[in-house]
Order: sequence, then C-alpha cells, then structure tokens
Amino acid sequence: MTVLEMLRGVRPSADADEAGGAASQAPSWLPEPVRDVLVGLATGLLSLLVVVVPTALGWMLEPRSGGSMAEPIGAGSSLWLLVQGAHLGSGATKVAFVPLVLGGLAVWLASRGAGRALEGSDVDDEFAADLLPRSVLVVGGRWWLGYAVAVGIASALTLAGSLPLRWPSLAVPLLVVPALALALAIRRLAREADVLGPRFDAVVVPDTVRRASGPARRGLVLLLGLATAVVLTAVGLRWGAVTSLQAEVGAGFLGGLLLIGAQLAALPNLALWVVGLLAGPGFSVVDGAHTSLAGSSTGLMPLVPVFGAMPEPGAYPWFVRLLVLVPVLVGAYVGRRSLAAVARLSSLRTKASVASVACLLVAATIGAFDALGGGSLGAYRLGDMGTPALWTTLVVAVELLVGALAVVAWDAWRLRR
Repeated sequence: MTVLEMLRGVRPSADADEAGGAASQAPSWLPEPVRDVLVGLATGLLSLLVVVVPTALGWMLEPRSGGSMAEPIGAGSSLWLLVQGAHLGSGATKVAFVPLVLGGLAVWLASRGAGRALEGSDVDDEFAADLLPRSVLVVGGRWWLGYAVAVGIASALTLAGSLPLRWPSLAVPLLVVPALALALAIRRLAREADVLGPRFDAVVVPDTVRRASGPARRGLVLLLGLATAVVLTAVGLRWGAVTSLQAEVGAGFLGGLLLIGAQLAALPNLALWVVGLLAGPGFSVVDGAHTSLAGSSTGLMPLVPVFGAMPEPGAYPWFVRLLVLVPVLVGAYVGRRSLAAVARLSSLRTKASVASVACLLVAATIGAFDALGGGSLGAYRLGDMGTPALWTTLVVAVELLVGALAVVAWDAWRLRR
C-alpha cells in the first residue's frame, strides 16, 4: 500500500447505507484539510524520491573521496526541479534542458496525486463563479499547497549540491506543473461527474478546429515518428562511436544505466532537432557545430554518448537536400486526413480551412515542445543547443501547408472533372 492509498482511506466515506439510506461515515484520524495537504506533500515527495534515490545509490556505489551524502541528495533535488522546468546554474552557466519524457512523467505523477485528493471532494457542491464546485476548488488548493511545500523542500536541498537553482525559474515547478496536473485530474473527474460549471458551456470550439484536431494529431505523430526513426537509425549506424563515448564517460554500471535512461528520456528532444533538420533550419549541438541538409561543421562536443551519432563534418551530396520534402509529404498526409474529416461535397473553402488549421496546430505544437525542452547545458558554446524554435515553427508550418493545400487543390480538380 502506497502513502497516497493510506491517505486516501482517511476521508469519511460518502456512500449511502443500503438499509437506511443514510451516509455511512468511516472513522477519520485526520481532518480533511490536513489530509488534502498531506496528499499534495506525498505526491511531490514520492516524485522527488524517484530521482533522488537512484542518484544517491549511484554515489554510494562509487563515492568520491571527501564527498558526503548531502551532495547526491542535493544533485538529485536539482535534477527533479530541472525536469519540471526549473533552470540551474549561476553566472554565465545555465542548464535549461528538460528531457520531455521525464517532464511528462512528472506532470502525470502529479496528476495522479491530485486525482486522489479530488476523489474526496463534493462534486455536488455549489459552483464557484460558475466554473467548478467550491469543494473541488478548495481541495485542489489544499493539494497545491502540499505540493508547493514539497517543491520548497527540494529547493532547500539543492543548496547542499553543486547544481545551484536559478530561483526565478522556480515558478514553473511551483505553479505551472501543479496547474497542469490539476487540469488533468479535473478532466478525469469530469468524465465521471458533472463538475464543469455553466461558464464552460459557453466555450464552443469552432467547428473547423474540432475537425482539424484529428488530422493534426495524426500528422504530429507521423512527423515525430519519422524524426525519431532518423535518430535511432543514426545511433545504429554509428553504434561503435556511441558505445566508445559511453565507455569514456566512466560512469560505472549504475551510473551508466542512469545515463542511458537520461538519453532515452531526451529522445523526443532529439527528434525535435531532427524535425528542424528536415525542415531546413538545422540544429546545433554547440556553438560552431551546425548541422543542416547542406552539411555539418565540426566542434568540441560535450561528452554525451548519443552525440557520437552525429554525422561526419563536411558538405553533403545535393540529393540530401531532397529530405526537405519530408515535411511537405507529411503535410499532404494531413491534407488527406482533413478531407476525410469533412463531407465529400463540402466547399473548397471548408476543406482548405480544416487542412490549414491542422497544419498550423502541428507546427505550433512542434514549436511549443521545442521551447519547453529548452536548449542549454552550460555557458558560452553550450548555451544555445538544438533548433531555433520560432524559425523552425514558421518553416514547418509553410512546408506542411504546401503539401496539405496541394492535396486539397488536387481533390477539388478531380471533383470538377
């Protein structure tokens, strides 16, 4: 039984008694406000332990001379805040890189804890400002307070490590992550009970956006899937260089496993870099080492094994530039799915609008993910990594639109024959 399950059982049950119809109250050894705060605190601390425990175990197996246990605990706390969007470093040194798998996992774990807290709320309570039941808002606020305490504890523990926290960036794990977690938890709760107030009834998603969401989702999965395949293929082709760098790191057995896990967690980040490569802007690992469809330049790479999959520096043959057609073909696929989302005899304007909105949704999501993932692992040459988010978003949008609108135009021409 987990801590969350233990805390879940302390709230009085609201189930009706089958014989008399009265609510049967289970004994409670904690007041409801305290219980909600403790669920939030347990949510944050359990998530923190997922990072701190492997870090501490790695240090215990291969301790450094003169070090103390406070160092790995502080480092693990810094990493936990990092994957939630906080920035580390001091002076010119800035670490702002969120492995998207770990970031998504942190939000998901927080949403499960928030869901446990909201299970005890009164969904039939009166609505506050016609948004949500007052009980849901109160319980969510208490859970948020507990999670904030966990973030505060982790922030204090970073002082014992060698990765200082940039305090202004603490707003992301303190505000943004729990807000997303509560939104996901309330969404799950809304599937079982009517907890959305009248104000949400007035929010009407335009029909064009609603129809475009499916094609956009499929196009995003296809584009990121192709980019991920490129990353895995490059690693396979240069497996010797990757494993050689892994050995040079000298992280030991457990440290090596953690390093592999961290690189797998950053696979979506690398896929976004490849999207920038296929679209045209390219990407940079360090300042002075730019890779595009025209060629790759060299530079002093950080000692990260996956960077051993980088292509050799030099100019590429002309036909490599044809890979810029990949986003165009993905746009054609989005256009085809958009046609399937509307009536066959819909107007050309309707079909083009759905296809265009779908392409813009894909490009905007790519840009948002890339901006969220960050691109800094240090100072100076390591201060700007990855693909330029804004420029890549614009280029991807144009290329997707070219492919999608071409399919829509072809479909209109066929209908008029």
